[in-house]
Amino acid sequence: MSRMIADHSSFGLGASFKNTSDKDSASDEEAVDEKSQVLRAAMSHVSRLGWTESALVQGAKDAGLSPAIVGSFPRKDAALVEFFMDECNRHLEDEVEAREKELSSMLLAERIAQLVRLRLQMQIPFLSKWPQALSIQAHPMNAATALKQRAVLMDDIWHAVGDRSTDMDWYTKRALLGGVYAATELYMLTDYSPGHRDSWAFLERRIKDAIDCRKTAQEASQLAQAVGMGLSNSLSSLFSRGSQM
Repeated sequence: MSRMIADHSSFGLGASFKNTSDKDSASDEEAVDEKSQVLRAAMSHVSRLGWTESALVQGAKDAGLSPAIVGSFPRKDAALVEFFMDECNRHLEDEVEAREKELSSMLLAERIAQLVRLRLQMQIPFLSKWPQALSIQAHPMNAATALKQRAVLMDDIWHAVGDRSTDMDWYTKRALLGGVYAATELYMLTDYSPGHRDSWAFLERRIKDAIDCRKTAQEASQLAQAVGMGLSNSLSSLFSRGSQM
């Protein structure tokens, strides 16, 4: 039987299946590439149109594609926010590599604050529309991806500052940083100081407090819970405003 299968392959059956698979793969890659083009082009319209289908339609036109392609995005507004988050996280990796020498000369708290600041600065051009983005991320259909993206970001930041822990402290440190990051992210939305200097001062205080409170895993966990509770109330109010924009 094995010889018969081999003989069939020699008549081109195997090549036929391979060619079909290659065509499907090429088609899938082309579709993904076109979607990326739309998402990238749509970003230039977010500050005016928000994280919306309208921004995607304009992006498709800018990319020279039919606006009908927008229908292939199952979660249109979420796709745009998630694309932006992934792009920012990748850009932060490049910043870490470029600033390796500079970061190595800083104290731990300074390194963490600098990386969080670099990441949050990427959102400044879209700050007026960021409540809408947070509202989209909080939607039950999108929350899992949003949490994963933020978890990866916290892990990348800790890894970049030299943390290699694998015990339970690994979780509490990331929970703490996630709370500090989110609190600063919200603070920025109502900060009108020049260059957002009040936000960066707020960030530095929160980072220092978080590191000082990391005397034990229990203290860190308690602080993370306290930050989370206060943040939850703030987000509820913010999301309700964002959904009305």
